[in-house]
Amino acid sequence: MQYIQIMKSIITRRLSLSFIVFLLVIPLYAGGSVEQVLSSTLTPQTSSSSDQIGQDMNSLERLYRYVDSIYIDEVDKQKMFDDLATALVASLDDPYSFYVPPSEAKQYQEETAGVYGGIGTYLNKPAPEMKDAEDPSTYMITIVSPFPGSPAQRAGLRAGDLISHIDGEPVDDLTSYEASMKLRGEPNTSVTITVYRDGTSFDLTLTREQITTPTVDSGVIEGDIGYVSLSEFTPKTGSQLLENIKKLTAQNIVGLVIDERNNPGGAVDGALQSANIFLDEGKTIVTIQGKKGTNKDQRYISSGAPEFPSDIPIVILTNGGSASSAEIFAAALKENERATLVGSKTFGKGIVQDVFQFGEGFAQVTTAHYYTPNGESIHKKGIEPDILVADTDFTDEEIPIYENLMKEKVLKTFTAEHPEATDQNIRLFAQQYAESGLSEDVLLLLIRNEYLSQIPYDDRPIADPTFDKQLNRAIQFIRTGI
Repeated sequence: MQYIQIMKSIITRRLSLSFIVFLLVIPLYAGGSVEQVLSSTLTPQTSSSSDQIGQDMNSLERLYRYVDSIYIDEVDKQKMFDDLATALVASLDDPYSFYVPPSEAKQYQEETAGVYGGIGTYLNKPAPEMKDAEDPSTYMITIVSPFPGSPAQRAGLRAGDLISHIDGEPVDDLTSYEASMKLRGEPNTSVTITVYRDGTSFDLTLTREQITTPTVDSGVIEGDIGYVSLSEFTPKTGSQLLENIKKLTAQNIVGLVIDERNNPGGAVDGALQSANIFLDEGKTIVTIQGKKGTNKDQRYISSGAPEFPSDIPIVILTNGGSASSAEIFAAALKENERATLVGSKTFGKGIVQDVFQFGEGFAQVTTAHYYTPNGESIHKKGIEPDILVADTDFTDEEIPIYENLMKEKVLKTFTAEHPEATDQNIRLFAQQYAESGLSEDVLLLLIRNEYLSQIPYDDRPIADPTFDKQLNRAIQFIRTGI
């Protein structure tokens, strides 16, 4: 489910996984083929006196052996290897190139592939410093929603349930990430959670299964307009999107909104497959150009007939958090005149990373630029929308005001006094705090999101055009063509 996350201006976005190709692991689609890692990438070459790399490696080996021979304690060879590999890739000074040590390799592969062993839930866990002893939701894990058909759903977990312990250990001091990792594990292993519901606690033992992270959500808004939320791209996104598109088409929609706001990207395969759903055969999706002599140049072309009716208008919502693979998808539909972009300029990540296994870990290295169907590089530029609608976001001056409102629990107090999530109450909140220093748009979104958070997940609207200027403008365009 898509929500406008105005806190994105406060927390740093992690875009390192925005656009990857798993070489020798995940095939590319939509006119592509599996790209092979050159053996010279992984196999040391015979050095000569004129080979700078060979000279440097020989010098480094001498230093390594000398340190190993004189250091007072035993040298941890695995740590030395990992640190050397980390430093080598880090020396590129490229934020998108890095080495993943063996201790993090499995987690990294799960995140990028969108498949992992677990119980299948969306969850939320406030930072430990936000703990309020009188409010269990501030220090326990909140189940936002179990995935359909997952072990969590079959065990009876539901939206709003709290988890206080995992395998007997309290979760109070865990971050959201740490809590998520404790719930994960190998399929067919068990995990016992202590569930806190309506003032009572009970234990549940669940068997982990292979979980595919949902990256697509959809529904019908305004009676006859399809809405699709794309949260990221994994190798499974294309098939998930096609399934949702077919369901929407069967409901006689007159237009389609695809929401890519705050989509950081992901696997290129997912973007290629997704674009291929909407384009006529033979259209350019993206062109990749690598270093001269690496044979990495490739143009990806759509294949087959489109899976979505060509007479139904499409609008793609974008903002500064739409990056990399999300930009490939947006540019492919925009420049092939299949979609109109509404919102604000995208992030601007027009480079490609290859991922290959190195030892027991992985290395991710930037290897190419990509170009839109019109041959444009959007790196550090972004894509301008066809219809500009500014984001609703905090200014630097508004951040401490917001923090103070949260500290004083203003939102919770207001919704307790005005429990009905009506447009009238939402506007009333904005009026009461008009002098707070926050803009009206921010106030409206803050209280609207507070009301939404109190609605059971399955009962929440897929999208809320009333206080979403960008979505509202998209609907207007679909209705009028202007």
